[in-house]
Amino acid sequence: MIFMFMIFFTLMIMLTKHPLSMGFVLLMETILASMTCSLNMKTYLISYILFLIFIGGMLILFMYMSSVASNEKFYMLNMLSTMIMMIISILIVIKLNLNLEYNLYDDNIGSLKSYSNLAMNKLYSLPSGMLTLMMVIYLLFTLVVVSNIIGMKSSPLRSYN
Repeated sequence: MIFMFMIFFTLMIMLTKHPLSMGFVLLMETILASMTCSLNMKTYLISYILFLIFIGGMLILFMYMSSVASNEKFYMLNMLSTMIMMIISILIVIKLNLNLEYNLYDDNIGSLKSYSNLAMNKLYSLPSGMLTLMMVIYLLFTLVVVSNIIGMKSSPLRSYN
């Protein structure tokens, strides 16, 4: 079911022309990708971090696009073309008979049970932990620098007070 919606939103992004509608489709794809990641792993932390990173990037894109193209008209797509794309994606999934609902926590697959724990241990262990900490500090520094750049009155990303 998630795969069907991912196909639908992938086809839907080709029909959108406005940056806000593209952002909405990208948001839905992000939610579906993080749901797929959380269903396949034992812990939800990686999918949660993935979702927050995508949302942060999309907020920056939304802020930039709303300041650059603020007066553009937003037109809804023709509902007929949307329904046709949805029916085609449903028929593709039914025709291919894709059974994508699987369980990684089955007793027959013992090696995949500990994969998520192994990934989390590698991420926060001593050699990689310093790299992760440096990336967090770098992202915080970048956030402060971008917010200071936005504070200028003559830039396209000016803050509205």
